[in-house]
Amino acid sequence: MKHIGKFAGLLLSAAAVLSMTTPALAADYSFTTTAPQDYYGSTSYEDVYGSQYNYGGRNVADYQAPELEYGVQSTTMTGVMERTILPGLQQTVGTGGGGYGIAGGGGPITVLTEAAGAGGSATTVTPTVPAVPSVPTAPTYQQPAYTSVEGMAYKDGHIGTLKIPSLGINMKVWEGETAESMKKGLGHYSSTSAWNGNVAMCGHNRGAKYVIGSIKNLKQGDTITYTTIYGTRTYQVTDVQIISNTDWSYLQATADNRITLTTCLADHPESRVCVQAREVK
Repeated sequence: MKHIGKFAGLLLSAAAVLSMTTPALAADYSFTTTAPQDYYGSTSYEDVYGSQYNYGGRNVADYQAPELEYGVQSTTMTGVMERTILPGLQQTVGTGGGGYGIAGGGGPITVLTEAAGAGGSATTVTPTVPAVPSVPTAPTYQQPAYTSVEGMAYKDGHIGTLKIPSLGINMKVWEGETAESMKKGLGHYSSTSAWNGNVAMCGHNRGAKYVIGSIKNLKQGDTITYTTIYGTRTYQVTDVQIISNTDWSYLQATADNRITLTTCLADHPESRVCVQAREVK
């Protein structure tokens, strides 16, 4: 019995060794693709353009356009290049005198036609074109105008008189945007000019001896006059608006001469009526 058991153990060990050294058969797989051969196109110069690249010479892919002078634009078509002067530039550039070195234009221009093919010839045509307009001058910056109130007061203290004929308004203007000034007429915003530039004034809307609430009814073109020790100016109304009571942009200094009037809007304490009129010569 012992011999039989030992023999059986040897057989089992041999079987285990054989199972470890003999490879298992795996299933066979075959992969195929239907992607076209030219999925990624060729980048070869010969494949793309049908000819070999000519080093140091012209090639079919080169852009054979003649170099253009300053101020010339091109409009290209098949075998044709037209040269035209860019708008706003003089046709010829001078080398001396005349500010910025640009001389007047107005002469002919040339239309170049490239050779149609091998053995062809180029032709030149010279049409007459109208003179190129001169370069417009940029607007010149104007310094905002301002006149101090110093020395403008009359004997009773007022600095001027404002009249609006269409509304029957004829009031003196007093320095300062204060209740004291508006008791006697119009108050002048002390931060604004008193004559040249933007002269801003304010007045009561209602409930006082001097009121200007009716300025909300002014129309464009209505006239306003302002008289000071410097003379009398006439203005025409350009804007009548309702603005916020915190909007002070209409009091900014200006280069032109104008009058700005503000007053409260009845039953709307958050708003103001604002009228602007510009001087007419």
